[in-house]
Amino acid sequence: MKKALFISFFFVVSSGISIAQQNYFGIQNSKRKGMINAMMNPAEINNLTKKVEVSLFSINVGLDNNILSAQDIIDNPDVFDNIFENVDKPVNLRSDVSVMGPAVGLRFDKWSFGITTEVKAKVDIIDFNPDLGNSIIENANGNNDQTTINIPENQRVNASGWMELGFIVGRQILDTDFHSLSVGANFKLLFPGSYSNLGMDKLSATIIDSEDETLLTDAQGSLNLSYDERWENEDGFDLEEDLWRGFNPGGLGVDLGVNYMIKRDDDPLLNIGLSLKNLGSMGMGSNQRNKNYIVNIPQNEYFRVDNLDGNIDEIEQQLVDSGYFTINDSDSDIRVNLPRTVAAYVEFSPVKSFQISLYGQKRISNENNNINLSAADLIVITPRLVLGKFELYSPWMQHQISNFTGGLGLQYGGFFIGSNSVITSFMNSDSQRADIHLGLSWGFGS
Repeated sequence: MKKALFISFFFVVSSGISIAQQNYFGIQNSKRKGMINAMMNPAEINNLTKKVEVSLFSINVGLDNNILSAQDIIDNPDVFDNIFENVDKPVNLRSDVSVMGPAVGLRFDKWSFGITTEVKAKVDIIDFNPDLGNSIIENANGNNDQTTINIPENQRVNASGWMELGFIVGRQILDTDFHSLSVGANFKLLFPGSYSNLGMDKLSATIIDSEDETLLTDAQGSLNLSYDERWENEDGFDLEEDLWRGFNPGGLGVDLGVNYMIKRDDDPLLNIGLSLKNLGSMGMGSNQRNKNYIVNIPQNEYFRVDNLDGNIDEIEQQLVDSGYFTINDSDSDIRVNLPRTVAAYVEFSPVKSFQISLYGQKRISNENNNINLSAADLIVITPRLVLGKFELYSPWMQHQISNFTGGLGLQYGGFFIGSNSVITSFMNSDSQRADIHLGLSWGFGS
């Protein structure tokens, strides 16, 4: 496939703003139970602090990677010109932003109900080979080089966006002065926005770059390219006219949860939860194009990729005419699996003014699969000072991509603002995570 397509796709999706699954780490284990807690575990809808909880908005923005820190960019603004040099491991990037719109939760005796709205998307780079990336940049800079790559696993650049309308229902199974047991479910209508995926699986090749040409030889492997055909507009991206595809539901997602609480004078002493999140998938609609390319270029035979020109259909015809590529179109009924995770947490309050929580999340789907959205494995420990309506919390996270980070946040009533990485960003110039979360809610009734 044309290397210009690789580099364009890579930098377009990796530089855009992304919106992703709900990840309000630190604040989601607050002693004040609101709709964010219910989004983490639908069984928490039964533990709302107020009888009626109204979330006005919540925003979470985060970026994790494993090769660049903010200090690297500050020290060398041209670092992207040789970003893959001296990198000896697969490149990974995960972006997390969540925009949660109006949400309402109601608690009625043994039953509780909620309605949520949320916009999500993901931009992920998964196991990208640094030798391939370096070859692309060297070619773009006009340098002479020869690179041999051998990639046994599927590497991906993936971007997606969708909306959710959630209906939460919870039921208290047991409720005494000593303890309580609750279950809950969140049924979500999914409204697909846009989806794109570039996946290169079991790819081996020799890339020969010179000032005049770029050649492929001794190449085998497969490539998956899935994209919204509205990207083919002659004026560039043309998604704004009907980004949400007429607001037609494209699938159903489900979160399931269970919660157990030990009480002390009507105040939680120990709160334990387990949730299974994002079961389900969504169809991307009739304007989604999905193509699989199989390449087989024998040793001592060469294919000149810099000669490829035209639109995608014209490039495809050139690939087929070369005899080295086989193309399979499978545009019908493209379904994308949500980022499935299992999550568990423990909140312990030895005294009313102090809480410590432990939250863990594990992905239960294969992120190298071209139709699976990814979620990061992580664990977060959060000590919290509680002084009436005021909470001061400090989340410390071990993240699959950015490793160890620490942050700080505060909450007063229904308002919160914080970060999972602000402390380590100031203490450690090599921090590879940047994030912020904030929101506002209001509750009334006892």
